Amino acid sequence: MAILKKWTAVVITMIAFLSSCTVNEIHEEYMNSFTQNYSVLRKDWKVGKDVTGFYYYYEFKERELTQFIYNRGVMQAFLLMDDDNLTPLPFNDYWKDDDGYLWTEQVTCEFRPGYVTFIVKSSDHELIPPHFDVYDFNVRFMW
Repeated sequence: MAILKKWTAVVITMIAFLSSCTVNEIHEEYMNSFTQNYSVLRKDWKVGKDVTGFYYYYEFKERELTQFIYNRGVMQAFLLMDDDNLTPLPFNDYWKDDDGYLWTEQVTCEFRPGYVTFIVKSSDHELIPPHFDVYDFNVRFMW
């Protein structure tokens, strides 16, 4: 009889514990994705200016980046480096010219529905041409 009382106490404790827990409702979601590669030649960068100074940018029209994906999805951008390494943006690197001038170059990406914009800024926001002859990017949209 003592064993039955112990098990009854365990069962009552478990029922009380489980009834106090909330269970999150699980919604089944379907994962969709789209991947696109982009290339920008050094000669194709456009000059922009904001309150901090000058920068280079190039904007691509991307019809796959809908308002729905922009609002509910995830967008990731990568710089394709040597040996097809994916380097997440923003990316910073340091350069030194022949005269010993040292600067940082930041490469980043911005999104808005229908457009993907890549941006290259130097640390002093001067018009230092982008370092590479070609910048290759990989962008992924997931929703």
